[in-house]
Amino acid sequence: MLVGLGLRFEGEEWGRVVRAAGVENEWFTEGQVERAAAALREEMLARERLECWLAAYERPERWRSGRIGIVMAGNLPLVGLADLAAVVAVGHTAVVKPSSKDRVLMEYAVRVLQEEGAAVEIVDELRPEGLIGVIATGGDAARDHFERVFAGIPALLRGSRQSVAVLDGTESDEALRGLAEDMFLYWGLGCRSVSRLFVPRGYGARELAERLGGVLPFGRSEMPQKFVECCRYARAMAAMEGAEWEDGGYFVLRRVPLEVAPRAPRIAEVWWSEYDLPQQLAEWLERHESKLQCAAGAVPPEFPRRVPLGRTQRPTWTDYADGIDTLHFLLNLH
Repeated sequence: MLVGLGLRFEGEEWGRVVRAAGVENEWFTEGQVERAAAALREEMLARERLECWLAAYERPERWRSGRIGIVMAGNLPLVGLADLAAVVAVGHTAVVKPSSKDRVLMEYAVRVLQEEGAAVEIVDELRPEGLIGVIATGGDAARDHFERVFAGIPALLRGSRQSVAVLDGTESDEALRGLAEDMFLYWGLGCRSVSRLFVPRGYGARELAERLGGVLPFGRSEMPQKFVECCRYARAMAAMEGAEWEDGGYFVLRRVPLEVAPRAPRIAEVWWSEYDLPQQLAEWLERHESKLQCAAGAVPPEFPRRVPLGRTQRPTWTDYADGIDTLHFLLNLH
């Protein structure tokens, strides 16, 4: 049934859904939605990918199916689909509370899965009664709310995280093209969007901004007006606050000291920090690991969620959010 879903991310009906999603949420341009669907189809919903993923798990003897609530984020197109697919793959019933920002796409995915025989429901409000488990995604304030609402129910609760990239000065144009996608595919709105760069001292921020500015991960005609306005605002604030910054054309590259903790910058803004020794970076990553979704590039090998440049926005099944194994959670509910 999940393979069948991947095959439905094309065709006339899908095209109508994509256009409707853009009306619902102006960040969801057709190009960005199609990129998200292609990543899902190629990295997750292909038969061999699914079989390889599921082969690593076995149902415990005491396993039983039940109703699993899913509260979805809506910052990216179809961002909640991995959780939904995991619940369906295990054999539970999924009770989905979609985000209002991604309702059109998610309703389409649910309808297709229902036609394929999956046990999936959509609700406007997720209540704890009758649930044996919950997966909920949102900001830190939302996470605190979920803890209160679903107290006493086994839950995977996800709060805010950021992603970073480490450069060592040897990056090719192709690698930087991949980094541009890591930064601004989906307009930089996701937890896997690289929002901070670590560069060796003397790397040259102006050259970096120019090189990244020359490899847009989207067409200029595709850029929503909101993003244009955010870029103008980021430039104005950087100048007004007296920051050290460079203009990447469609984004602002703003310097912050290495010791600054992870925090999401403004939309259309990426932070950069200089390091002297790899050990400094390893210590920073270890200290802030709980606030990081993934790290790309020349990352110390001991960091648990390392990915190559150009891959942060194309997670596979085992790139679990927050590093927590979703299938293990679902298989051990009883």
